Amino acid sequence: MNAIKEAHYNLGIAYLEAGQYSHAVPEFEAAVKLDPNFIGAHSALCRAYLEQNELESAGTAVAAALKLDANYQPALLLYGTLIEAYHDRGKAHLADRQYTEAVAAFQKAITLDADLGDNSQVDHPENTHIYVHLGAAYIGMKAYQKAIEALEHAIAQDADLVDAHYHLGYAYVEQGTYDQAIPHLERVITIAPHLKRAHYHLARAYKALGDLEAATNAITEALRLDASYQPAYELANIMKQAPFIKTK
Repeated sequence: MNAIKEAHYNLGIAYLEAGQYSHAVPEFEAAVKLDPNFIGAHSALCRAYLEQNELESAGTAVAAALKLDANYQPALLLYGTLIEAYHDRGKAHLADRQYTEAVAAFQKAITLDADLGDNSQVDHPENTHIYVHLGAAYIGMKAYQKAIEALEHAIAQDADLVDAHYHLGYAYVEQGTYDQAIPHLERVITIAPHLKRAHYHLARAYKALGDLEAATNAITEALRLDASYQPAYELANIMKQAPFIKTK
């Protein structure tokens, strides 16, 4: 049986190295069926599934390997790759504005990362940017409170994340919590003064709070950066017509 098991495994490796992943899978499956404790075959099966972007099956295979040995380095590295793959899947959905699918992928990456924990044997991906992208996906769904929670988690890990501060400022503006939006948008502008959208949303926040001078300064800067920026142009016209009562 050992000889047959090794034959299946070696053939699977040959297929894997040749890029014939669909042929590799049944060979590794045959090997683990003959020997469920064959940790190398479980790991190789994970690799084959990852190459085909079959992430759920890859997760099952690497989990089987780590159940046999929680410190098995090849499996730990594959686990980290699996987290990255879910993160990448989420970013692709986010780019396509498939927000529900993006959230599901980011949440899976976060769950896997949490399950992996602080294992010193592998440098698994830092999940800070997963939370930033999760927040952006929630914003796409207009689930602003969930976005805020995800983005606050990211900032708690890295206070200098410009994209997290920007998304937080935007989410707070959309939620109508203008006083909480302002510090985040001003932080963005301090780090990235060229970002016209940050100036625009800052103007929205100040306008909502009735601070004419601050709103005018922000919208003027947005238009200085891009005179054809239509949202800022429209807001500037509204501000010229509307009376302001500054709130305390």
